[in-house]
Amino acid sequence: MSVSTTPGTVWGTWINLQGGIHSEPAPVAQADDRIQVFIRGGSNVLWSRLETRDGGWGPWQQYPGVSVDGIPAPIRGKDGKVRVFYRTPGNNLEVITQTSINSGYGSPQILATGIGDDPAATLGADGRIYVFFPGTDDALWYLRNLDLQYETYTAATSLTGAIFATPSPILDGGGRIVVAVKGSGETLYTIQQTGTNSATWEPFSLDAPNVTSRPSVCLDAAGRVQIFFRGVDGSVRRVGQTDDYNSFNAPVSLGAQIVWRPTCGLGQDGRVNVFIKATDNALWVAVQTTENGNTYTGFQSLGGVIGSAGISVPIANEENLLYVFLQGNGIARDLWLQRQTFV
Repeated sequence: MSVSTTPGTVWGTWINLQGGIHSEPAPVAQADDRIQVFIRGGSNVLWSRLETRDGGWGPWQQYPGVSVDGIPAPIRGKDGKVRVFYRTPGNNLEVITQTSINSGYGSPQILATGIGDDPAATLGADGRIYVFFPGTDDALWYLRNLDLQYETYTAATSLTGAIFATPSPILDGGGRIVVAVKGSGETLYTIQQTGTNSATWEPFSLDAPNVTSRPSVCLDAAGRVQIFFRGVDGSVRRVGQTDDYNSFNAPVSLGAQIVWRPTCGLGQDGRVNVFIKATDNALWVAVQTTENGNTYTGFQSLGGVIGSAGISVPIANEENLLYVFLQGNGIARDLWLQRQTFV
């Protein structure tokens, strides 16, 4: 199947943003809707590039005093300021926060010590930031903003369980946070809040077997959680939330053969896009056939040659055009961008 030619879903030419990246890129939208992408560079240094107002890209920015191991987790808070959570080489959870909207970042703040893997963040229904991570005991842990001032955080709390990859949290259309995790025995589990802004959680639910990657999450146009992962046979698999936001349907296969976890995002036309690194090391995409539908097109190649790091979670700009960042192949480890255009 050929790539879409519908305005707003057309894919442009590849853009080389250079740099030397050593982990999956992590994009975030500033309060003025410019995209900023964070990466881990050599010697565990945190770097970023920020989109300019004319659609170009500013120079690389280094963050002195920040040492990051793994994939950073940036998120924009309800107050408009971006925060970047990350795991240090000493396995501490730290955060840097913008000093004001659309500005630079302050000094690192330690939030927890002795974490087991990279953090992931999402907003709760009231706008507070929740940060989830595996503990050294393999349990799922989280902390959140202490109050609506967004500058202080609770102590870490265990949700128990046994997880074996970075968790994937998201706020669903029913107003509750859902966290998808890879559990023991290559299984997919989910856990969700008992109510909007609740401090209590439902028990873990077993939702799929044969999971060989960290799950990825996004929302469809109805606000239902869609979970994608790599199956034991190398195919892309999807688990979709039920209409009442209370449980998940049985897993279905989207086919293809992949070597990394799939990522997903909602496109301008209301359809979910799923991105993969296929066995030819190129970037491929499949799209819902209809808004909120259960079927997808076949995967279409967007070309490129992807390196050893994963594909970023796609992010939409102010025009709801999707951006996908990835590490290029070769010694340079350049950061590359593929994005949708109107022409």
